[in-house]
Amino acid sequence: MLGLNLLVRLGRRALAGPLVDSGILPSGCYRHLVLAALEEDDFPGAVSYVRWANDPLLVQLLILRLRLLAARHQQQQEALLGLVQSNLPEERGAKYQDLLAQEERALELLKEYEARAKEILGGGPGS
Repeated sequence: MLGLNLLVRLGRRALAGPLVDSGILPSGCYRHLVLAALEEDDFPGAVSYVRWANDPLLVQLLILRLRLLAARHQQQQEALLGLVQSNLPEERGAKYQDLLAQEERALELLKEYEARAKEILGGGPGS
């Protein structure tokens, strides 16, 4: 009996990825996956699942979360820019430059995710 249960669990895990990515599950399953991904701050996962959730409100929630996080990164980027422009030792300035580059990359990713979510919503990149 134990071997059969283990075999069934392994089969579910093996099929879970392709089955979920195929889009054939009920939309309620995808809503759950989107909310779980948002809870874990897994924005690429949320964007990939939200297209099958068939829930415009959930897409808008995703866009709101992305914009709030982008605003926070923008504030951090501005603070780092102020630190970089002040007279700091070279070593500390280099660290702040690295952090500034990471913040810029984070903003680019968030804007990309937002654009993809807007396409799903039907508003296009300009709305």
